[in-house]
Amino acid sequence: MKGFDVVKSFATQLIELLLLFIALGVLAQITFGDKVTFFNGVVENLMALISQFGSNGLVGLIALLLIVSIYRRNSASA
Repeated sequence: MKGFDVVKSFATQLIELLLLFIALGVLAQITFGDKVTFFNGVVENLMALISQFGSNGLVGLIALLLIVSIYRRNSASA
């Protein structure tokens, strides 16, 4: 079981790191516009994801709620 704990811890830390990069990308694009090449398209990709959830109606809302609940559960246990 210790192996699963190591993998779970690694995955949780990787997700947290990726979320920090997403937040940094959004902040960089809002601040500097399209001049930031490393984070190019972050805001557009997030807007496309949000519109996909919105266009799917109730199914999109349920999927979004599941994702948020999984993230909150992982954040609370960390």
